Amino acid sequence: MGDKVNIFLDNLLSLCWRLLDLPLILILPIALLLSFLSVLFFQRIFFRNRNKSLSIPIILSLFFAFALIVDRKMQVLKGQINELNQKLIQSIGENKQNQAFYPIKEIAEFNQLKESYRGEFECKVNQIHPSIDLCIMKREKGEKQEAMAYLALIDLQNPAVSIKITPEFKEKYLTSRFAQKENCLLAINGEAGRTMMDGCGLGEWTGNWIVNGKAVLLEDSADRPFLSFDKNNKGKYFKSETIDQQNSPEKYNTIWGRYDILIDGEVLPNEKRSSYPRTVMGINQSGTKLYLLIVDGKRPGHSLGLQYQESAAILKAAGAANAMACDQGGSSCMYLNNRIITVPADSEGIERRVYSHFGISVE
Repeated sequence: MGDKVNIFLDNLLSLCWRLLDLPLILILPIALLLSFLSVLFFQRIFFRNRNKSLSIPIILSLFFAFALIVDRKMQVLKGQINELNQKLIQSIGENKQNQAFYPIKEIAEFNQLKESYRGEFECKVNQIHPSIDLCIMKREKGEKQEAMAYLALIDLQNPAVSIKITPEFKEKYLTSRFAQKENCLLAINGEAGRTMMDGCGLGEWTGNWIVNGKAVLLEDSADRPFLSFDKNNKGKYFKSETIDQQNSPEKYNTIWGRYDILIDGEVLPNEKRSSYPRTVMGINQSGTKLYLLIVDGKRPGHSLGLQYQESAAILKAAGAANAMACDQGGSSCMYLNNRIITVPADSEGIERRVYSHFGISVE
């Protein structure tokens, strides 16, 4: 019973946070409806023998006065947060020369990607390490919504590469903390579970989770794809319809996702056409190249996000054959060179704690 109450409260709190992200034009009708229902409730309890004609406008006036004050305060805070975020984005660009980037080389996959999106995205490429290349894609506001995406390409055949996955299922913690603990040069978020709250559990968002040959969870289902790597880091993609709950050598390191979005080079159709912050993991046909895509979202003036099909198309253009969408929204973030380089979607612009994480460590 206690667990059900906690889950209900977590879901209620998550709903409230999401409602606050709605535009004011939508929040006010919802608030009006709730206030009207509240007035009816309080009238039945407290105003049976009083003048109802006065109680309704008094309560509504107090409610709207309070709502306007709160809304004004929120606008001020959002303005301050957006200003800080813009400074953060600017500092990321200005401080690139201080990062330990290797000389830029010709990267066939990214050249193909840039050619495919010529005129739509501005693409900047950096080699982070001989095994890791990063393409930052920026789409200005135009015919399509503004978007900012970060695509890392990892050479799994490079002997310096080590794959790191959260070693146990315990409490949630930050991707940056995981990366520092596991000495990762690059890391992304994994799964946050039922809600954004701590202790919420995985619920339906579970799958196969194996670290260095040790199974943490073997809960694959026909709803969840997963990505595996053997001891030599050769990758293999298991699409959602495949049910495999066995621990085998080809699954020495394994992490699950939420949905298939790219299968055998074909972008899958998806009815959800909304742009959103994304975390996507992909692999090429031979299992030698890993693709990690993070898309910023829910931030007008910076990035509103990408659709599932847009995200899949980007990975396909870069050479991926299969890809899965992972936990997204406020969870989506990318850690690189000792800091988060993306702008998380939560209103505070900070990381969200998650149960699992994925990273790349290099010698």
